[in-house]
This record gives sequence, C-alpha cells and structure tokens, in this order.
Amino acid sequence: MGLSAGFLKEPGAFFWARSRTRNVEVMVATLLSLTLLVSQAMPIGPAEAAAETAAAPADTVPSPSRIVRRFAPLEVRAPLHDLRSSQTVHTIAGPALRMLPADQLADLLVLQPGVVAQAEELHVRGGRAGETTVNLGGLDLDEPLRRRPMPVPLFALRSVDLVSGAPGAQYGCGLAGVLDLHTMDPGERPSLEWRWQSDGRLGTHYDRIAGRLGTPLRVWGLGLVAAADATLDDTWLPSLRSLSRREVAGLSFGWRAENRLLGYAKLAPVGPRQPVTAQVLVGRQVHRPYDPAWSLDGWTYLPPNIKESPEFSTVPLPGYQRYRAADHFAITDESDLAALVSLSARRVAGQATLSLGLLRTRSVTSVGGGHESPDVVHRPSYANPPRDRFYVLWGDYPLYRESAGDVLTLRGDLEATTKSGGGIKAGSGLTYETVSLREMDWPLASFGWTVGELAPSAVDSIRSYRAFAPGGFGYVQSRWLSGGLVMNTGMRVEYFTAGPQAGDQTLPGSTRGVWSLSPRLGIAYPISVRDVFSLAYSRVHQAPGRDFLYDRRGATTDRQPLGNPALQPSTAISYEAAVKHLLSPAWALQASVFLRDVFGQIGARDYAIPGGPTDLRYVNEDQGQALGFEWSVVYDAAERRHLEVHYTWMQAWGNESRSEGDPYGPVRGFRTPPLGDQALSWDRRHTLLASGTWQWQKRWSLSWSTAVASPLPWTPKPFRQPVSDLSVVNSRRLDWSENTNFGLQWSLSFLPGMALGLDVRNLFDNRAELAATVDGYPNPIINTRYDDYGAYRTETGLDGGAYWKDGVGGEPGYWVPVHDPRLFSPPRIVRASIGASW
Repeated sequence: MGLSAGFLKEPGAFFWARSRTRNVEVMVATLLSLTLLVSQAMPIGPAEAAAETAAAPADTVPSPSRIVRRFAPLEVRAPLHDLRSSQTVHTIAGPALRMLPADQLADLLVLQPGVVAQAEELHVRGGRAGETTVNLGGLDLDEPLRRRPMPVPLFALRSVDLVSGAPGAQYGCGLAGVLDLHTMDPGERPSLEWRWQSDGRLGTHYDRIAGRLGTPLRVWGLGLVAAADATLDDTWLPSLRSLSRREVAGLSFGWRAENRLLGYAKLAPVGPRQPVTAQVLVGRQVHRPYDPAWSLDGWTYLPPNIKESPEFSTVPLPGYQRYRAADHFAITDESDLAALVSLSARRVAGQATLSLGLLRTRSVTSVGGGHESPDVVHRPSYANPPRDRFYVLWGDYPLYRESAGDVLTLRGDLEATTKSGGGIKAGSGLTYETVSLREMDWPLASFGWTVGELAPSAVDSIRSYRAFAPGGFGYVQSRWLSGGLVMNTGMRVEYFTAGPQAGDQTLPGSTRGVWSLSPRLGIAYPISVRDVFSLAYSRVHQAPGRDFLYDRRGATTDRQPLGNPALQPSTAISYEAAVKHLLSPAWALQASVFLRDVFGQIGARDYAIPGGPTDLRYVNEDQGQALGFEWSVVYDAAERRHLEVHYTWMQAWGNESRSEGDPYGPVRGFRTPPLGDQALSWDRRHTLLASGTWQWQKRWSLSWSTAVASPLPWTPKPFRQPVSDLSVVNSRRLDWSENTNFGLQWSLSFLPGMALGLDVRNLFDNRAELAATVDGYPNPIINTRYDDYGAYRTETGLDGGAYWKDGVGGEPGYWVPVHDPRLFSPPRIVRASIGASW
C-alpha cells in the first residue's frame, strides 16, 4: 500500500486521495527514502559523530574512537523539545503557567504560534474548534458529544505541551493536534502555594482564589498533591440580571456572570519511580451570558388574549406585570469528572503501563439553569411590526437542553529503549462511550402579540436520544538511528462505530464499525552540532462527535441539521519541514513550514427524506486547508527568567467555517451548498507574540505578554436579502488588534513567602473589533433570517451593530445602533493579588 492509501467507509476498503495530495505524498515519500539511503551510504564524519554523541543520553553513548566536542550541558539546558523528534512541540513551563497574567489555560495557549482565539474557541493551525484534543496521562479529556475539553486548574500543572505538528502515534489526537498535560508530583517535603486575586468590586466584580498543597503521607511511601481554582466574574459586559444571593453562616454567596470551580488531586509515591498513581479532576461551570435583546426591565402589559398561550397561564390577569427580560435568558450549568488510575512497571530498558480512566460530563441549559420536566414550554414575545422587534417583551428563552456523556478507557502501553538512543513504543486500548440528550427548541407562534414564521406543529421541536458504542485503538511508534539520521515512524489503527442505535434513527445507518489507519513518518538530521533539520508526514483520523450522529426528528429547522449515523471519521494529511537551532545553553530558535489538507469534515447539505420533507443533514463533505510558517525564539536561563517571541504567517481556507453552515437565512428552505473555497472565519495572516517572566533583585517579579494580530475576515451582507453571491463570504477584513497584559509581584521581606501583586489586562486599552455580527436566536427576523448587524456595517461602515426599524405612518425606516459590546475585546482591567509560597 502506498503512502496515499487509507481506509474510508467500509472495513478493508481503500481509497486514493485527491491527485494533488497523492502527488505531494509520493514526493515526500521519495525524498525521505532517498535521504535515508544517502545517510546510510555516507561515512560518518567528525561533526556528525559529535552531533550523534551529543543527542544520545549520557549513560548510553558508546565509546567513540575520537571525541571532537562534548555537548552534554547543551542537551540538558536546551529550551527546545526533544531534538531527535520530528514533532513540532511548544511547551508552556510551570513558571509561565503560574506567573503570566492568565485566568485559565486558554489564555496561555493563544500565546503559542498557530493558535487563533475566536468567540471562546481555539483554532490550532487553521483547524476547527474541537479538532485539538486534550490528553492527561493517556486519557482524553474531551467529552464525546461535541469534543469540548474539560478545564484543568493551572496550579495542578507542571507543564503543557502543544503538539501541533506530526504528533506521535501514541496520541489519540485530533485533526489539528493534541494538548498534552503534565501534572505536579508530590514532593519529599510539605509545600503550599496559594493566590487570591480581585478587583475589589471596582471593575468587573472579579475574584479568583487558587492554590496547591503537596505533602508526603508517610504511609507506604505515598504523597498527595491537591489543587483548586475558583473564579467568579461578572465580566466587562453589562450585568442586567437580578442579584441572586444566599446567606450561609452570615456570609453572602451567589453566582456571577461567569463562574468556574475546579479541583484536582493526585495520589502517588514520592520519588521518580511511581508504580501506582491515581488522579481525579472535578469541575463545575455556570455561565449566565449577556444579550442586549434580553435587557428589558419594567412593567409589561399583558392583553387578555394571552390565555391562548398555555405557558403564561399562571400569570395573573389582567393588567401589568413586573418583567426583567435578563432573568428569563438562558443559564448553562456544566459539571465534569475525570478519574485515572495507572499501574507502571519500570525496568532498565523499558517500562510497561496499564491505565483505567473515566470521563463523565453533564450539562443543562435552561432559564433557571436547572432541570425541567418535559411538559414545560417556553416562548419569548416580540412586538408586532412596525414596532421595535429587537427586544424581548415577555416570555422565556425557548431552548432547553440537557446532555450527558461518559467514556470508559482501558489502555496498556509498552516502551523500550536501545543503547544507541532509539526505541519503540506500542500500546492498545478499549473505549466505551454512552451519551444522552433531551432538547426542546420551541419555535415562535402567532398569538396576536407575537411575531413568528412557523406554527408549533411545523417542525419537530423535541430531540431526544440515548446511545452507547464501543471503540478501540492500537499503535506502534519507533525511533531508529543510522549514521546520524533519526527515523521516527508510527502507525495507529482505530475502530469507530455509531453503535446499535444507528439503525433506529430517522436516517438509519449501519451498526458495523469502521477501521482507520493513521501512518506517521518523519526524519531528523543534525546538519551541524547545533542544528537539526526534520521532515514529517502524518495522516490523522478523528471520529465525529456523537451529537452529530443521532436524531429521530422528521422536520427540522435549518439552524439545527438532522443527525446522520452514517458519518465517518474525518481525515487530515499534514506535511512539515522544520529547523531547530541551539544558539547557546539558554537561547534557541525554531522555524517550521507546514501544509495541512483536511477532508471529510462534517458539513450540512439538503436531503430529501424518503416519503418525508427536505431537511439539512450532516454529511462528510466539508474540506479545509492551512498553509503556514512559524518562527520562534526561546530564552530559558532559570526558573524565573524566561522569554518567548513567536511570529506566525498562516492562511486557512475551506468551503465552510461551521458544521451547521451560515446561521442566517430562512428557518426552513433550500440552502445553497458551498461551491468553492474561501477564507475561514479564523484566517489570521500575521501574528506576533511575545511573553516573558523575569525576577529582579530577588523580591520583584515581572511578567508580561503582548499579542499583535492582523485582521480577521467578515462577510458583507445585503439589506434584508439572502446572500446570493457566495464569493463575498469572508471577503472583507476587520482592523488589526493588540493586547498587552502586565503583571508585577513584590515579595515581602517581613513576611517570608508572602507576596503582593498587580495585574493589568489590556494595558493600552485597545478595543479591537472581534466580529462584525452575532447570532440573534431566538429572534425570528433580526440576525437570524436577516443579518442586520452585517448589513449595517456593509451600508454604513460603522461597527457595534444595529437593527432596522420600519417606519410608521409613511415615515421611512432607519437603523437603530445597538453598540453591542460582545463585538469588541474587553477594556483595560486592573486587579490586585496576595499570595504565598512555602
């Protein structure tokens, strides 16, 4: 089988990729083969022998006939990832995790090359959200429905590796890469570190307390590490909801706009040998979002015909009733649990590990944030034309959603090394996933006082399923050294099935499983004693999220396509060439150029159900590409002296940014499929990043980060008309953005271990425009059927968003500006902190 062959839809069936991908694969394979043959035929010169000696571990270096120069200190202090690896890895070290101004891990990931943040989603090397998996000790922390990663407290992490180029076969990575988490280990002495950060309720009402405790237990040589992180923040967006506080023991408690409670515990032997480890992660997040359309606060008149609406039958009639729309907007409550137990046996030449992991996720989206019975119905009310139809006058958010997902993973891994520095890794595992969903999306109906397009019976408003499915994987990853050349090869095989419930859906699918092969091939060649050149090729498959598979509805809205159990894993083919250069024991440079070709992504296309209506359904017909160049300079002299500078040039294009397609248009109707490639919504061409930590005169610590980025694309929209020319999609650009965060800490001489701090976010108060429009659901007209925000910016060139208000009595209509703060980056925020480390 050639390098361009792989499995597709049926077990054992091969297919040939597109011609341009096949040609590139053949060229890369030929180049790698020729390089290997030449390196084996060439004699090893003094420089090559020295480079190989420097790369090998100190206790495995064979006795050379002549030592040109030793570079053992350089190898130990090198600030780059494994020089013999073909992977591109960007490491976030422990000091940066705790010292840089950041609230969560996502704030640090955006400081890495090739990462673009958009609307709380992270896109790595042009990939979609959910295409970068999170790994902890072999356990994936991505929930099975939509691949949402589980948050982890920063104080629990020792380091984080972003593997964005040619990841090894041991990773069950996504199409865009993997985030490998390394947690803290218990030490021989008790330790405590904590920090409380607050704005004193002078800004966004922000409070965060985080800490870590480590101690030996003096029982069986075990030690414990426990970390916690609690963040409560009203954010920079307007706070419109009523205060909800509870008195407990004389203290007042209550949720704010964004709430995050995280915990972590690790039980393991003290010391480098850890035959048994147990880790537990828990988390809860409560999101109370802001929407200017749900900002009405006052007395609302209820007409007598409100009796026609059963959901309002408990409202006293007639007259006026107090109504604060923000209190009737949705709240999302999410909880997560991950547990991992590992048994390890280590020998001189290798190690064997057996792991058992459980990932459990629960989520509820409702008006009050709690569970509701199936007979509850919610609908909002808007004004009749030609009145103002932007604000909600009465009623509740119409979407209710509760979901659950569980993943049980059992895996075994073997690792063996050779005296020459090579080695092999192999492993296999079994997974078992269970998912469930109950979702009710009630369309608006005409009650005389409500604007709507559909009667409740026009679409199926209830979506519900329960499903389970087994899975499995196996891999082999090897490293071979020959004449100075390092060959990294790997193969991963994965099994995916929609499970036995596939045949019970509206679109029946096969219950048979699909096998996929993912080869990895790379070389690393030392071109001097300080430089290593590498080439890498990888083919990665990622199974679809379970929420795309199951659906028993008949008539759906175009906003929510029909689930399809016949979906197959998507495929990404990546090529990369990289150079790593060690300038000194503290300074290093890394540069890489990459090309990613992704096909079989999940998209939405019209489909006529046999004997039924025509719906949008999910299919494997989207594709995307990314081409880029990354350049990094790293300085790492000591634990508190670190500097990184990254520059990224990248182009990301494809035929659709969202799996559901454009959210604007008729609720039901024919949707024109994408006909060509266009810039994706996260196509950011240029990014310059700088971050660092520095300790000055032992008592002062400085940290900062700066990000300068080129504009993101947006789509000009016609006034109250659908987009007929698909060539205008993402054809225009917003403005450049800049964001600088600054942190300063002062250690108190009279209280050893204590420190005071000051953090400033967005130091220069740059209010860059992040987007031109937002989804207006559940409004039936504004920012749903028509993109008013986009049309306003197209016609006037002004930002901030606006909606169109029809004229009354022959008067012309006009734009009403909204000044929606969600379209802009946060303003300058100042916070103080106090902490200690013992």
